[in-house]
Amino acid sequence: MSQLPEIYADTMGEITLSGGMVRIDLVSLAGSAQKKEGEQPKLEPRMRVVMSPDGFLRSFGAMENLVKQLVDAGLVKPRGDQVVTNEGAADSAKSPNF
Repeated sequence: MSQLPEIYADTMGEITLSGGMVRIDLVSLAGSAQKKEGEQPKLEPRMRVVMSPDGFLRSFGAMENLVKQLVDAGLVKPRGDQVVTNEGAADSAKSPNF
């Protein structure tokens, strides 16, 4: 049985369409040692996923299906165009690029 490499990311950063391909930056919070007092933690790019528009649309459909499963299981709650986790943090469903 082969093992696939795993990458952890806190969220997706920038999502762009360039050269006919969709580029998604995966980002994570920077370590607390780099944070100055009173300053919000910064997001650092970890990896970029590049896929065709068709592949992106199929992935988007799969993510929508997973969100529905999370809502149905009571793990997250819908709120307008956002989904709120049980911890109360809102995750926007919209990219700032669209």
